[in-house]
Amino acid sequence: MKHKKLMLTVIAVICILAVGVGSTIAYFISVSGPVENTFTVGNVALTLTETTGAEYDMIPGTTVTKDPLVTVKGGSEECYVYVKLDRQNGLDDYVTYALADGWTLLGGFDGVYYRKVEHSAVDKHYAVLQNDQMTIKANLTKEKMLAINTTALPQMKITAYAIQTLGIESPSDGWYNLMAEYGS
Repeated sequence: MKHKKLMLTVIAVICILAVGVGSTIAYFISVSGPVENTFTVGNVALTLTETTGAEYDMIPGTTVTKDPLVTVKGGSEECYVYVKLDRQNGLDDYVTYALADGWTLLGGFDGVYYRKVEHSAVDKHYAVLQNDQMTIKANLTKEKMLAINTTALPQMKITAYAIQTLGIESPSDGWYNLMAEYGS
């Protein structure tokens, strides 16, 4: 029985020591604060304005003021901006014009020009026509002028488009994406 008591005493001491030692062990622990991620919506926004009107008299040898202006709105992502000049009813037979600096003809597309615009917090403005003008050809004869079909007068329709550059391989790819969305 003595042996049994001794054994119980030893076991009791071991249990007490185990509890005592276990309760004195400290763990090094840490926890970080949360990282909060907010996802905002990117944007590309532009306007196309013109202040000089919509109708112009064609007098041979004169210059008319025509001031289409593309504005890329502040906060827009880096983007390709395009202008499409849709010349109708023989317009090029009667007028000459040049694009303002910075526009590049998009190869393989008639009348489509582009430029790359960096991200900016403020509006950026881009004239479409050099010196905001078109010139009526001086060599137009009276007969040619009288032959103009008054139901289908020469016209130029300008449309502006923009698409972000991120994820777009080239200006041509951007144009294809825009045309898939808006048609030609």
